Amino acid sequence: MIRNFEFSQLLKLEGQLVFNEIANFENYVNFIPGCSKARLREKNEDYEIGELKFDFLLRQYSIKSKNIISDKDIKIEQIEGPFETFEGHWSVHTKGDQLCEVVFRAKFKLPFLIDNLVPDSAIEKFCEAALKSFLERVNKKG
Repeated sequence: MIRNFEFSQLLKLEGQLVFNEIANFENYVNFIPGCSKARLREKNEDYEIGELKFDFLLRQYSIKSKNIISDKDIKIEQIEGPFETFEGHWSVHTKGDQLCEVVFRAKFKLPFLIDNLVPDSAIEKFCEAALKSFLERVNKKG
């Protein structure tokens, strides 16, 4: 089953500052629950390849993604990892001088066994915790 997740939040911060924090792949270790390492493996003018490592329930997981960065958007596609498919999208919309809206959307398919064990509510809590942690971190910097 393909699952969808969307989160948005208004921030009283300049949009470019927020976007720069999101675009810094190695920052992800600071706000994604369970993430033990975030490493940029490749960077060129068209895309970046990054890898996140996670420690959950005495197991280690790794997700490698291709990230295409434009002016105010980042498109994420899993290359290797625990999902059957994963596509994510960050966008930052400037609403005023010191106001922006951050939107994160994800569409993914979990492996069959995990899909049947993990309810949508658990996934939503995990995603919201990661995003709220990130936004709190950005607010402190701003």
